[in-house]
Amino acid sequence: MASRGTYMMNEQQFAQLCGFYSTLGYSGEQVKKLSENCFGYKVKVGEEERYSPEWSFYPRHEPSEFAPPGGGMGAVMASAAMMGGMMKGAAMSQPMMGMAMMDMAEAPAPMPRMKNAAPAPSEFSTAETKNPKENEPQSPMDSPAAIFSANVNTGSWSYLRNMISVGRKIDTSFVRIEEILNSYPYKLDPPENGALFRVSTEYSSCPWDKEKDLLLMEMKAKKADTSVKQNLVFLIDVSGSMTDNWVIVQMSAAAVMSRLKAGDTLSIISYSDDTQTVVKQIDCGDRDKCVDALLAVDGIGGCTNGSDGLENAYRYLSETYDKAANNRVFIFTDGDFNFGVTSEGGLTDFIYKKRETGIYLSIVGYGRQNFKDNKMEALAMNGNGNYTFVSNPADILDNLWDKLVSNLITVAKDVKISVELNPAYVSEYRLIGYDARKLTQKEFNDTEKAADGIGSEHNVVALISLKRGKAERRYSSRYVTAAAAGSEDEFAFIEVHYKSPEGEDLVYTKAVTAAEIESAERTNIGTASMLALFGLLVKDSEYKGAATQEMLAKLLDEADKDGAESSADPYGHFAIIRKYLNVR
Repeated sequence: MASRGTYMMNEQQFAQLCGFYSTLGYSGEQVKKLSENCFGYKVKVGEEERYSPEWSFYPRHEPSEFAPPGGGMGAVMASAAMMGGMMKGAAMSQPMMGMAMMDMAEAPAPMPRMKNAAPAPSEFSTAETKNPKENEPQSPMDSPAAIFSANVNTGSWSYLRNMISVGRKIDTSFVRIEEILNSYPYKLDPPENGALFRVSTEYSSCPWDKEKDLLLMEMKAKKADTSVKQNLVFLIDVSGSMTDNWVIVQMSAAAVMSRLKAGDTLSIISYSDDTQTVVKQIDCGDRDKCVDALLAVDGIGGCTNGSDGLENAYRYLSETYDKAANNRVFIFTDGDFNFGVTSEGGLTDFIYKKRETGIYLSIVGYGRQNFKDNKMEALAMNGNGNYTFVSNPADILDNLWDKLVSNLITVAKDVKISVELNPAYVSEYRLIGYDARKLTQKEFNDTEKAADGIGSEHNVVALISLKRGKAERRYSSRYVTAAAAGSEDEFAFIEVHYKSPEGEDLVYTKAVTAAEIESAERTNIGTASMLALFGLLVKDSEYKGAATQEMLAKLLDEADKDGAESSADPYGHFAIIRKYLNVR
């Protein structure tokens, strides 16, 4: 393996990097290999390197023929004091480690430019995302149901908590309230009698609008058989725009790899201008061989021909398809596809054709100024996939390591949800979030319409604000009339259209009575209300009503009765909201 240069770290930083790999369960020799090598680079420990209490996995490049003199540390993260304590105390839990690594800061020194690499980070941003108009209030007489695609992606939540951690201005177009809501681990009862999922509801008043109430729809997926074999391809973006993400990509791939077992098979393909097969179908029971395979990925530079990389990964996995296994492509990329198929629409058409192969897709996104959130979302939604965004070790541990089984094993595909509200009881409603995932009635009934899937034990929630009272038709119709079901006790009707992993079209329905919503336990809606209010504030939503930071702080105290280190906050929601309130 030819080295393309070195990364510079000081001793404390290097020790923390070793600690990360140790936490994943790698042996001492494996930790040494992974920590001393970063794909085609060598990690060099230098006493002269400055140390910051909050440090970086984007280390300084040593000048070489590939990098002109100059440079400095990039974005820095992870509290050293907390991390140091974690290193000494093996009993500290993974969630606590995630919290220890959450804080980040940005150093002003530019990264040196590598040959064919992207320019050093700057305040200028070429990041892309969808920014649809927020869902508007509706009358049940005119629009009877809130219809939307399920969503278990975490890209928006990861972006948001990292921007708050580094104290940077939040780009509201990247804030998706449904992802803030769905990233929290609610206490939901599992499905019974072999069902794929269980649906329940909770009801309460609305904190930010005294005239409104809130209806929380909750869905819990079943626990899948974790003994199923995994047949995976790691598709690793080695183009020039990935230079600053190199160490964090290797850490991410190592985290996924650490959870695989004997009998699982792994292949690795890298791509930039063209595609290279690094290793073919190694047994994941041989951990040394897996580590060596990961370190065999070499070289950064060139354009990002992501469509060619995906085409080759799907072709290879089709040739090695295992009917008894979960066949999945893991792509590690910033989504900055600038060669081959590059447009969002083109990629959507490209990946949609791959849906019938029986191959699933997981996308791990990176970057700050240049990541293409819209393209990664489109690939996930239309490719039987899921998408998470990674900026630091906390993201890796929370979204990849801890939730890997949920992201690996799909229990239901193309999950589309309709919540129809009875105009005898509801005069107006608004679906909070899901702005880019709302569907028409035709799309809901179209079995070919792509939608997100849900994995093992995934939680999916949706929060609807509503005004009680009898609805009136807002818009006149010459031929259509509809009478409110005043004699019925049915408050809402929930209908879910989905496909089994084998592709069978299925329907689930649940009627919710007025008596039921009034008497139901309020286990999760308080926390969901607090998270929604947080989302409305950071998005600066036109529907935030009377929401204030003081109101958010009060709701946070109620949800977090035991303090920010509570076991109820394993993924750092309470802690990051406290930081948001402190820095405003």
